[in-house]
Amino acid sequence: MDFITNLLLTPVAWPTSGLWEKIIAWFAGVGSFAVAIILLTLCLKIVLLPLDFWQKSTGRKMSYQQALMKPELDEINKKYGNNPNVKNQKMAEVYKKYNVSPASSCGGMLVYMLVSSLVFITLFSALGNISRVKINYEYYQLRTEYATVYNLNKESTDYDTTIYNNAEEYAVTVAQNAVAEKYDEIKEGFLSIKNIWRADNWSSVFPNANEFISSTNTNFYIMEDTESEFKGYVVLSTDTTTPYIDLQGKVYGVFDSTDGAVNPTVLTFNGVDYTIVYGQATEDITAKDATIELAKNQFIGDFGIVTKGINDKYEGQWNGYLILVVLAAVVTFLSQYLSTIGVKAKDKKGNEVKGAKPSPIMGIVLAGLMVAFTISYTSAFALYIVLNSILSTVFGILINLTLNALEKKKEKKKTIVADYVIKK
Repeated sequence: MDFITNLLLTPVAWPTSGLWEKIIAWFAGVGSFAVAIILLTLCLKIVLLPLDFWQKSTGRKMSYQQALMKPELDEINKKYGNNPNVKNQKMAEVYKKYNVSPASSCGGMLVYMLVSSLVFITLFSALGNISRVKINYEYYQLRTEYATVYNLNKESTDYDTTIYNNAEEYAVTVAQNAVAEKYDEIKEGFLSIKNIWRADNWSSVFPNANEFISSTNTNFYIMEDTESEFKGYVVLSTDTTTPYIDLQGKVYGVFDSTDGAVNPTVLTFNGVDYTIVYGQATEDITAKDATIELAKNQFIGDFGIVTKGINDKYEGQWNGYLILVVLAAVVTFLSQYLSTIGVKAKDKKGNEVKGAKPSPIMGIVLAGLMVAFTISYTSAFALYIVLNSILSTVFGILINLTLNALEKKKEKKKTIVADYVIKK
């Protein structure tokens, strides 16, 4: 099976397009993708800190103005509750009196939400793209390892005949065990998570064939052979430059049943000859579809052979233990309450009053959304969500305390000026 290492082009190990992909690749220079995501999340929070500070500052100003206007607004609502037109007119006059524009006051929050949502969605997409590429590349490395070890042992005579019936059986077993060791070497784990490109849940450490095809968006296509009368051969969407070659060194061609059609038995590619296998058309399926189905079934079978050592080693083990999922839910829920720490509301006379407690409903809804994201998608994204939630909570408390200090300093300055004017 030297054809695998000699022929197959190494697939891209990292997406070459996309801003986030390039940024994460740069951070990955530290040697760990998990650490790279942690550093990226921290840097993002620092970059967005001025925007976060601005939106919290404008929000506090709006809250303070609303506290001042509340008695007048309550009186208007009580007096003109049955007359919406007059009520709205009177309320508009109060807003004008205090020079408050609800739209402008919410501007900071809207901008921050838009920017945060944009980061969330695009980063989610990027990490999903990276995950697909990394899993595909992992399988390429495992398949290459299998081929290399198999070739070294397929004609061996140095094996226990009481365990193995022939050299073929021995070579396959040794190659599968080598693949399991290779996977431990190349997979990227983090804490209790065995592979960060898989979900932090009960999923297997490495996907099965159908999961692999689905998660990597692998499709089977027919590549037309324009240089001969040969109709074409099967390629994978993850590498359209190379025919799909199975573990037996066969490629899959489309049989042409027309009179005088050329259906060669060998395909020469990059100077190497490969046996062609044709799918048989029926009344219910075309020649192209039959060939694609045949190649796909063979791919699934080969996948099972290559990864058997991994499945045997990690049989029954989860990729993760839902730790990030639980943390995402707990931190998100608690952040609704912790976000009010340090916020000091005042009444019309300037006296501090207790603000309204956040509703637990919003916390439960947001926690549920975070669970949906972290339990279903790559652990790398779950790590980002958890760390982002923790940093948002901590930074929010620090910002509130800073704003309190600034307001206290401002009030003290006003008091000093007022005392000076009185003395004068």
